[in-house]
Amino acid sequence: MILTTLEGYAIKALMYIAIKEDKKATVSEIARSNNVSFPYILRICALLRAYGILESEKGRGGGYILVRDAKSITLLEIIKAVGREGLEIKCEFGKKTEKCKPSDCISLHSLEFLRIELDKFLSKITLQDLIERRKTYANLTNTGH
Repeated sequence: MILTTLEGYAIKALMYIAIKEDKKATVSEIARSNNVSFPYILRICALLRAYGILESEKGRGGGYILVRDAKSITLLEIIKAVGREGLEIKCEFGKKTEKCKPSDCISLHSLEFLRIELDKFLSKITLQDLIERRKTYANLTNTGH
């Protein structure tokens, strides 16, 4: 899989908020629904808030809400929000003592092309797309297919 655990839980947290009727959730709710620790989800929500994907409402009845509609939040944006600038290229191919030098690498340009294309692909997938896929999958598994 190309996603880290942190990115996966960020996606799950955002999906949880987006599918709730009131579109708002506390860190405790999100942590409980994903069976993850409160501090871990708190960290994720803080990163998503700092990036401008979430905003928080303080006080009784408060929680985190999406700043924009799920249709306008991309997978690439979520990945960047939690600290990675898109997909990484690790091109060491078994070299233990020295780093791969771009001038010596016959595949670096191809891998860079692949990274750019994957970033483009991830920028086309929205949070809403993931929510719809989840619903489709749930329907398929409930009908016995």
